[in-house]
Amino acid sequence: MRKLATITLLALLILTLFHQSAKADETCYSIWTPDPPPFGGITFVCEGGEAGETPPETTPCVPGTSQGAGYGSSPEGEAGMCYRIEWFVDNCTGYAYGFTYDYSDGVECTPAESVNPCETFEMTGGGITCGGSFGYTWYIEATVGFPVTYLDLRPYPATLVRWPTAARCGALSSSTGEGTLSYAGNGGGSEDEPEVGDWRDLVLSLSLRPTGVLQFTLPNIGTLALPPIGDTGNPMLFQWEVPSHPAAGGGPLAGDISGLDELPADIPVFVGSARSPYRLFWELSYEQRVVEHENVCTRGLSDEGTYECKTNSSLYYFDGHWDRIPYYDWDERSQSGEIQPSMVAGLPGGIAADPNNDGIVDAYWNYNVTIRRMNDNNRIDDNEWARSWNWGGTVYWAVREGQGQIGWPGLP
Repeated sequence: MRKLATITLLALLILTLFHQSAKADETCYSIWTPDPPPFGGITFVCEGGEAGETPPETTPCVPGTSQGAGYGSSPEGEAGMCYRIEWFVDNCTGYAYGFTYDYSDGVECTPAESVNPCETFEMTGGGITCGGSFGYTWYIEATVGFPVTYLDLRPYPATLVRWPTAARCGALSSSTGEGTLSYAGNGGGSEDEPEVGDWRDLVLSLSLRPTGVLQFTLPNIGTLALPPIGDTGNPMLFQWEVPSHPAAGGGPLAGDISGLDELPADIPVFVGSARSPYRLFWELSYEQRVVEHENVCTRGLSDEGTYECKTNSSLYYFDGHWDRIPYYDWDERSQSGEIQPSMVAGLPGGIAADPNNDGIVDAYWNYNVTIRRMNDNNRIDDNEWARSWNWGGTVYWAVREGQGQIGWPGLP
């Protein structure tokens, strides 16, 4: 029974993927824009065909079934091979049933094609906007911003050569943005006079989710891979071997950088970076106007001249026949998928992410990094030392040679 349940669930998943691919053929593309600063962002849209275009006519469904077929993987077969699956679908309800499997007809499995529903797509380091129509005359748009990630450091903004120095990823959070549309007359109706095929309560959502660790890169140190461990986790310890002198790679002066007011203006600082990889997902949910049917016992003979049912359960004889009575209802529907970097036209190289260095760009770099200062006990909520900075993924750090100061507030 467990194998049968697994196979049936797998077949239903295949049906869902086929449905998504069919919808995606109607429209959608992506573009890049660099504004607004300082981080940038992405835009996502969904509408329906050319403005003024008449939606296709719809007619009530005809009771009955249609047959479908496809290929899916199964634990019953050879690894890496897919096997033919056939099923029946009720024309009125869309319910799939009667799955059969032919394991002798094996073919090599291929990955499911990703679907990008965006007709308009804007992306910067600060957020993403996507919009589309799904082949009709309406339009819906959603925007999601890159969530804030947290890099906890001490001592900061200055430390000493060979002094115990600490770095921690406090959090890699997720973010979601939504766009809504109250009604879409896909079937030719309106909110006051709905028709079969119309949609209502549309919600287009985008979500950015972390996939990996925060990558913290410093001159003369290299890249530290910092997993998110929370506000009280133990940080990674390291030490600098050279000061932030220009001869050792030190860059701008602290006085030229906004926010480094605790440092002498003439001290040079190292320039590092921090970023984390994120994946982008979309979902469109809505209710669709459909025709349902109810079997009702009606008094009298059927077309075949027989009695089939009782109009009153207290009767001891059949006095009626079954009628299939149509009625209208709203069904919950949804479409979803992942928007991969390869699906975004003009995506800058600085945003495209290959976090595991396998040669496949499969994520987006998030540079929305807030630096939080820790005290000696790795706390960020100490009122005396607590402070934060955000330079859009850039990290400035001063390293001194002396033995008398470590750059804490109030010290010269």
